[in-house]
Amino acid sequence: MFLFNISFLLTLLGTVRNEVLDWPTYTCNVEQYYNPISLTCSTLETGYLEENGAFSCSASYIFGYTESNIANSLQSTCSRCTGLQPVASEFNTECVSCPGSVDSASGACVCGENQILVETENDGTQKSTPLCVSCASGYRASGQDEFGTPRKCIKCEYSDCSCTYNAGYCFPDGYAFTDSSTYISELVDGFKSKLLRDNLKGVGTLCETNIDSDRNNITACQILTNLCALTLLDESTPASKTSCSWLKEITAPQIQANGNLHYRPGWVERVPWQFYDYTISGGRFRDNEEVLQEEIPQFYTFQKGVNSSALDIRVISYTLHGAVRQITPLTDQLSLCAEPYLLFGTTLRHTCSFTVADLQTRDTMFHELYLHAGEGLVPIPVYVVNEADTDSQVNDWTLTRRYFLVDNNIGVEIKEPQDVEEPQFIRYASHIHLSVTIKKGDDGNIIVPLLRVTYQDVRLTELDAEVETELRVTYTQEGDRLNRHLGIAVAVMGAFGFLYAIRRVID
Repeated sequence: MFLFNISFLLTLLGTVRNEVLDWPTYTCNVEQYYNPISLTCSTLETGYLEENGAFSCSASYIFGYTESNIANSLQSTCSRCTGLQPVASEFNTECVSCPGSVDSASGACVCGENQILVETENDGTQKSTPLCVSCASGYRASGQDEFGTPRKCIKCEYSDCSCTYNAGYCFPDGYAFTDSSTYISELVDGFKSKLLRDNLKGVGTLCETNIDSDRNNITACQILTNLCALTLLDESTPASKTSCSWLKEITAPQIQANGNLHYRPGWVERVPWQFYDYTISGGRFRDNEEVLQEEIPQFYTFQKGVNSSALDIRVISYTLHGAVRQITPLTDQLSLCAEPYLLFGTTLRHTCSFTVADLQTRDTMFHELYLHAGEGLVPIPVYVVNEADTDSQVNDWTLTRRYFLVDNNIGVEIKEPQDVEEPQFIRYASHIHLSVTIKKGDDGNIIVPLLRVTYQDVRLTELDAEVETELRVTYTQEGDRLNRHLGIAVAVMGAFGFLYAIRRVID
């Protein structure tokens, strides 16, 4: 038996705590930079810029070295440019004249509309007088340096160079975008999301372009599906497209044309499968009750140690930008703090707490679950509890495929008309419940599991506040509660220790 002296632990923690540094402050003034060694804000010397621990000179200073007071060492310098040569050359090696105007804030040389700054000859030598050169018809200024000065002309995507950029792509001016950047949050009314504004138009358009061929942009469709998951399946803006309504609109014609040929009813190979409940010719392929009654082609046993004594769940994960990771066994994709205990017939309840500051550091990843049964993979449907009324019937639910644990991207708000970006909140999965139903009268056969996810928003002004998450895995029997051959596992994590208890109850 292992005995743990909790009083000794608390004494030790109390001793160590006196040596702990203050929690680092990452927000420094404009004239300062954050020093990760001393965990403090340090003052920048005049003329210097700092980024990720590296120093450079600002646009009106040239870089150089002088001998240091320390033997055999050098000291970098930033020397100010003045007079008729008020700006530094592209690589801060010499002071040059500016053929345009000098920006008062950055000190950089600014040319006119659709012009680039040319400082060197074709052989790379510095021009005696830099030039502002206009890009030819059909070309536009690009190649901005670190101060935002265009350095080269590139060919326009459209002949008149008139385009609107979204998701990194150029669309012709006047293109009829009808998307919505409005995002529903329980904390902020009329919230306008920067992530939706900057990406929804582009990825939606690129996803539906060439949708009837193999040339469509699959990555754009992946991102559109991710945005749909982030909005918790919202379709509540009838005057414009949401990510989810756009996704359904893209696939609807394909469903009617190819639905009976597809092994996943309602979806085509070139668009991620997100919804179960598509309507075709006035009726669904399958209603939710039918989906949730699908029998798994695998017999499970309560006998510990054999292959069929545990649920073999696999997961496919996606980044926010649509990159797909290979399928792997399920580990930590169901909880922010624990791996699920998947021994057949064993229930689990695990809770733990985090600060909002900790949630802010988590990556946003998307997951789809599959139960490995027999020789194939059975998709596990997801029910977002926030999406429906608490009194709604099963067939009124929206069953989906993709979920996430933390979102710290979509909660950045656009403040119009100044277009100021203000992080407002983080959304996280506060409750996750994997429920497994054993067929009535048959302890070894189950129907398809269901994953229920409940999300909660928390303000970023409350970084020290603690939030709690809960993971549950439960087993029931059709018609009534399973009350035999059932194991119980309870895990509760705290700040200074953990309590883990497992009890097997056998009739």
